Amino acid sequence: MPSLSVTMPDLNRLPALELLGGLATPLWLARAEDGGVVWLNGTARALLDPDAVGGSLRVEPAGPVAATGETKTGRAVIVRGAGGPPLALTARIGPVPDCELILVEGAADRADLKAQMLELAAADRRKSEYVHHLSHELRTPLTAVIGFAEILRDRLLGPPDSPRYGEAAAQIVAAGDYMLELINNLLDLARIEAGRLDLHEEDCPPALIVDATLSMMAGRAERSGVTLSARLPADLPLLWADPSLVRQMLTNLVGNALKFTAAGGHVTVTAERDADGGLVLAVTDDGRGMPPDRIPQALTAFAQLHDPAHDPMTVTQHGSGLGLPLTAALVDLHGGSIAIDSAPGRGTTVRLRFPPERVVG
Repeated sequence: MPSLSVTMPDLNRLPALELLGGLATPLWLARAEDGGVVWLNGTARALLDPDAVGGSLRVEPAGPVAATGETKTGRAVIVRGAGGPPLALTARIGPVPDCELILVEGAADRADLKAQMLELAAADRRKSEYVHHLSHELRTPLTAVIGFAEILRDRLLGPPDSPRYGEAAAQIVAAGDYMLELINNLLDLARIEAGRLDLHEEDCPPALIVDATLSMMAGRAERSGVTLSARLPADLPLLWADPSLVRQMLTNLVGNALKFTAAGGHVTVTAERDADGGLVLAVTDDGRGMPPDRIPQALTAFAQLHDPAHDPMTVTQHGSGLGLPLTAALVDLHGGSIAIDSAPGRGTTVRLRFPPERVVG
């Protein structure tokens, strides 16, 4: 009988579990106070295997259920693991006699559960593929760090006052900055997926955030030979938002635009009120663009658009592939939305829309 090895009441007092273990209906036995799953049957494991998602599962929301005999309470729940996408379903929940446990019985349509199972399997495959990509993304700058550090240690470039040592140190800093950015993006995305990224909201002026972002990205734009500018109305209202996250969104979008815009191109940040009173921040470039049918893939975490056989860009230019998915998750956290217009050879415009209730004035 499938089970989880955790601290829990003695399941030997629940002989019915032997029978429940072979049912075609997915079942989870969880602690009422926190939703931690202590047992699941084979059908539930086929939908979301704890061994594949970090070794633990929890049901949200859990909570006590009144002891009303055989009556079960219908509830929309999410079964979530330590890693991987969550499983959302309609369930019947009832108390387990003589212990602080609840029995969660999946009651969703079988076709819906099967579709979710297929999507979970596809998401796991994308993550596995992404791990291979990520290992390369980390190994490349780490190799550079080690190599240039050895040059400095062994003084392989001549006398200690040679300016070439400064160049080697700059390469170490650049590689370290890239790895730090990649790791931070991964951690932020993980916190969002787990519902653990809190907003620190305040009245923030979008114009100042745009100016700060362009100042930070100016060096990269200059090295790329791309003109970076902003076009903002003078009466731009304040936003009730987390300023550091708004800046992170714009930094991700501007960085993407610079990466896919050739020398001589332009990247522009604009802002405007929409017809409903919301605020739209947009980043537009005249770079390479992408086919419209690939936009959903670009917004999917752990998906890569790069095709080594047909894409002439270097590996170091591709980056982690988390910029757009992370930005989409951050604007969603603010109750907003993201929209992308793009076409090959015609550039890309990415719009972040903040709802009217976040616009101050």
